[in-house]
Amino acid sequence: MQAALATLPREKPVSANRAAKEAFGGLTEREREVVILIAQGKSNREIADVLVVTKPTVETHINNILYKLNLISRAQLVVWAVEKGLATR
Repeated sequence: MQAALATLPREKPVSANRAAKEAFGGLTEREREVVILIAQGKSNREIADVLVVTKPTVETHINNILYKLNLISRAQLVVWAVEKGLATR
């Protein structure tokens, strides 16, 4: 039995990035940055300026975030961010 178990491939340790992604609903690091900025009350234009991307890119990130988390509004997203510790009240 031990010999058979020894032949099985070992699990690779989960990377910090993967662990964070799993802890935050599958959001990427960039998507988590967008969530934090939304929770700070920033507009899409302000988020684009901070992240040095275009406004349509921010809109795409927001749509992806809402889809992944099964949410329909920025307000719900802010509540989620507070619950997950990404933002404060």
